[in-house]
Amino acid sequence: MKTHYTKKGDYLIVTAKTDGLLKKASQFFANPELMQQTNKSTEMISYLTNTFMSKVQDRGKSQLTNVIDKIKGAGHHETNYLVTLPNDRTNADGSEVKLHFLYSKNLNFKRSLVTVYVNDTTLGSKKLTAAKANGDEVTLEVPKGTSLGNSFEVRVAFDLEMKDQEISDNSETPWAEVDTNSEMKVKSEKSNDLLFTNYPTIFMKNQTYNNLAVVIPKKLTAIDFKSLTNIFNLMGAYAKSNTGKIKFYTEQPNQDTMINDNLIVLGTPSNNAMIKSLNKDLYFKYSDDYRGFVSNEKLSIEEDYGKTIGTAQLIRSPENSKKGILVLTGATPEASYLASTQLNFKKNIDQFTGDAIVVDQNNNHYSYRFKKNKYIDRNLEHKRTISNNSQLIIYLGIVFLALIVIGFGVYLVFRKQAMMNGGRKNAKQK
Repeated sequence: MKTHYTKKGDYLIVTAKTDGLLKKASQFFANPELMQQTNKSTEMISYLTNTFMSKVQDRGKSQLTNVIDKIKGAGHHETNYLVTLPNDRTNADGSEVKLHFLYSKNLNFKRSLVTVYVNDTTLGSKKLTAAKANGDEVTLEVPKGTSLGNSFEVRVAFDLEMKDQEISDNSETPWAEVDTNSEMKVKSEKSNDLLFTNYPTIFMKNQTYNNLAVVIPKKLTAIDFKSLTNIFNLMGAYAKSNTGKIKFYTEQPNQDTMINDNLIVLGTPSNNAMIKSLNKDLYFKYSDDYRGFVSNEKLSIEEDYGKTIGTAQLIRSPENSKKGILVLTGATPEASYLASTQLNFKKNIDQFTGDAIVVDQNNNHYSYRFKKNKYIDRNLEHKRTISNNSQLIIYLGIVFLALIVIGFGVYLVFRKQAMMNGGRKNAKQK
């Protein structure tokens, strides 16, 4: 790996005698830790070079601050902390914030308190006390059912009021400190939606590519390369590790790959045969001659208009219903490129909540939802629903058993009463 500087521009050359060594050199280049540590103009990489990125084992804990965060002065003060999860995960029930803090002793402890928020959700407050001024703590749970996504903000608000004085004449007091052992314990689960709200994390695992197979035309044009650039511009921003697997194919992969891998398919019916084989599974389908898209229940499509639009469609794999396929296609490479322009940055993809995107030549873009069941793994979602409602199920079970016991008791009472009444009648007859 070598840097080369000229008047016309600067170059970074990554080359090797074999494909295996070229892969090694590329992994070195994709490892920010190694790249920051080397300051040589030439770096030699061998098969023995360790290029894999280190993994941080945080066990679901996020430190709020790595330095003591001090707040000074009377009144209301807030400090904010950003918490991020791996991009393929979202928060689950059971998360909590554990705050360690100190504060001055010259406070009006009847009116001074600390409040913790996650985004705009209030977790709770605690009154400050003179006895705990040198070391206080509070643990607050995130309410069940609160959706935070994989990036959210923890806000800590102090309301500090002076003792025997409305306004402090010293800007250094009163004060409060958030200690470095403050943390958020985040319960998380893998995102499970086959929608663009979950793109591109549906193709990622542990912040790297998750067995990704990309099917491309045999002959890539300049516009095809631009489409690929748009796809991997966003996916690359989400990939934090160089240990994932990604393979490129110029024809439909074998059945084993179709069953076990996540797929991205790019091209037109004329330059990528897999587009034709998937046509029956697409939400926006091609005409019988594959010259353009035809109308469906969501959109009426004029014949010539259908030849110019590009689509991005998230469908279930016909070989494995627990896997997704992104099909980026149009009747021409230019039309496919139009769809890719909505997948290049997070601000673009955040506009879409469905599973199909249509883009035309005037940059009009539309989002549609076709799936009734959005979940990738439907069995997993059933298990999560049962787990999230386990307490309710237990209560209902107890109520059901109680009703059975009560019903059986009532039955015994009526049965005993009937037997007693029958005995009295027999006695009268005698």
